[in-house]
Amino acid sequence: MNIFVIEDEPPILREIIAVIQSFDENYKIIGKAQNGQEAMDFLTASGELVDVMITDIQIPVLSGLDLIAYTHQHLPHILCIILTGFSSFDYAHKAIRYNVFDYLLKPIDENELHRQLKKAYAQKCVDYIRNRPEDTPEDSIDKPRTDTGCQLALLSLGSFPMFASLYNELFPELWKELDLHALFEKYPDLQENYWIIDGLTLGEKIILYMVPDTCDSTCVKSLPNLLEPLLAGPPVITMAVDTRFLGIRNIHQSILDLRSFINRQARLETSQLLFYTKENLTPAPEPDYQKFHSYCQRLSSLFVQKSVPLFEAELKNYVKAIQSDNLTTACVYRLLQDLFHSCLQAVDDTLAEPQLNIQYTVGDVLMLSDSYKALTDNLLSIFASLFENMLKLESVPRERSKILLKIDTYMKEHFTEPISTKSVAELFGFTPAYLSKIFREYKSVTPADYIIGLRINKAKELLRADSKCKIKEIAAFVGYEDSLYFSKVFKKATGMSPRQFIEDTL
Repeated sequence: MNIFVIEDEPPILREIIAVIQSFDENYKIIGKAQNGQEAMDFLTASGELVDVMITDIQIPVLSGLDLIAYTHQHLPHILCIILTGFSSFDYAHKAIRYNVFDYLLKPIDENELHRQLKKAYAQKCVDYIRNRPEDTPEDSIDKPRTDTGCQLALLSLGSFPMFASLYNELFPELWKELDLHALFEKYPDLQENYWIIDGLTLGEKIILYMVPDTCDSTCVKSLPNLLEPLLAGPPVITMAVDTRFLGIRNIHQSILDLRSFINRQARLETSQLLFYTKENLTPAPEPDYQKFHSYCQRLSSLFVQKSVPLFEAELKNYVKAIQSDNLTTACVYRLLQDLFHSCLQAVDDTLAEPQLNIQYTVGDVLMLSDSYKALTDNLLSIFASLFENMLKLESVPRERSKILLKIDTYMKEHFTEPISTKSVAELFGFTPAYLSKIFREYKSVTPADYIIGLRINKAKELLRADSKCKIKEIAAFVGYEDSLYFSKVFKKATGMSPRQFIEDTL
């Protein structure tokens, strides 16, 4: 983390720099100044390199507040920490207006400075996970990796992370059950040495672990050792750990690399703890395509012949072969796409089901399968619907429309309750993948997204009716126990937070 220090008294300036350099964390002093003009010149030339600016308020030429105002307008990525000799100051409201990160009192307390920098480090991690620093080159990840004293992990729920929906209604409850904080709380020395950060989807969590400078014999210095209990499951979770990375200004690329690594290595029904190094970036072993091609040929032949019992038996053998080879879900995704293409291309176009989107269907099947048994059941249900269409059972579509109308009515009546794709599927006697398929054909949207749409529309209606309603109460009314989760879903659906929506409607 790059730090710029501004202090007009040389002894204090030297003391601050010496203290920061004594910390083992990945902190680097990239500039210092003794007056406002020197500081402004440095910010103009190298401001993009600065992560944290520590500045005294009362400095010559330009005040610290002038510098903070400049960074607020032109370099908003910089976190500003005020350095002052007053325990209370009448310009505090001005500093707050410019989003000052925090303040330090003179004389400098080493422990407080350490705490402030660690807090700033965590905040910059969050910032850089979402947005790559402009001065960080694309190829920086290829530089030699050094020990920064930090360890990074990306945790991904489910067997098919590359299709992890932001709206998967199961993830928030699963994270509550896993209770990641409990892994660290048994070690008192670690309480200020780790950060758990939300990922880009609800199925992801990012953990940044700073190995303590000193700790007793019970202290765990390895993040993988702390995460290992999660392998016992359930649920299925894939974790990738980078114990040596380049630092927070490269964390954005590090997360992208870990996500790509997980997507290539995740397996159905198997929790994994993976170690990311440049040496293990080789792709996972490829499946025996000749063997699975033979399966596809036999299954497509049985599909054309409408030999339902034999097709189902061979499909079960097909899934067993996948399980036996312990294939990654990325490989399974490709194989299942080939299977659907092979079967549908083998029949006359008039008999095939034109509405079937193979990519979405296979993605739903894998997302909704937490075991090989569930995978088999979901595949059987999808192919059963294709057989029904091929056999031209006219009563089936009519009955299906009636059932879908009942499902639609049920969702509209119960969306304020904790319902999900799986619970609705079980209620109406379907597999989750089959319900997702037929509902997508009926409404052009997945059941999960449809439920969210109902909840968000009701929430907007309540917010318009009375802007004084508490967000927490509205969230609970429309089916969300966690108001923070509700706010994330609301912003994803509308492009603004509930509070912004209220202000926009006033």
